[in-house]
Amino acid sequence: MIGHNGRVPESATRRDEQRRHTRSKLLDAAIVEFQRAGTQSADINAIVKSAGVARSTFYFHFPTKEHVLLELIRRDEVQLANELGHFLDTRHDLPAVLRTIIELVLDLESRWGSALFHDVISLYFSPTRPEPEQWVNHPLFVLLAAEIERSRIRGELYDDVDAYHSAAFFLLGVYALLTTTGESRAERDVALQKFLTSTLRSLRPAT
Repeated sequence: MIGHNGRVPESATRRDEQRRHTRSKLLDAAIVEFQRAGTQSADINAIVKSAGVARSTFYFHFPTKEHVLLELIRRDEVQLANELGHFLDTRHDLPAVLRTIIELVLDLESRWGSALFHDVISLYFSPTRPEPEQWVNHPLFVLLAAEIERSRIRGELYDDVDAYHSAAFFLLGVYALLTTTGESRAERDVALQKFLTSTLRSLRPAT
């Protein structure tokens, strides 16, 4: 709400800050509970007790557990994009960029835990996800698509490469591999390397 002087009233600003703080506390508490019990078995009462709020407050911020996962994706993908952005401050070739993204996603899986990571990524492929997927809203995707397009312009890739679809294909492929292969690091490394090799082969002429 804008006051007569064109400024947002201080009381409204405080309410917004309190709302963001409460939402953040709920998200943190939900992550702990999801990691403990799994998303489907997570106890909402345990979450609100840990956050120190009423049960109705949880549903005000997150109508379903899936909305918690979407919020987690948004929050942590910003962190991944920031880390990738720092890496891109100096020029790197596309293979190095793709390998770095794989390592960042592996680090994310380690932070979340394999069960929560699986629940979050499964939401990408769910036809009943609460909100339609828009890749352009994902900063990691935007950075990767831009790098692919720059490589194409430099003549390093086939001229007809579609940066948008190539970035989406690569990210979805990495997520799918990590949620369907075993937990053996050696097995995963082999699968990810094969996927990286096939991705590059589809994008650029043989050297």
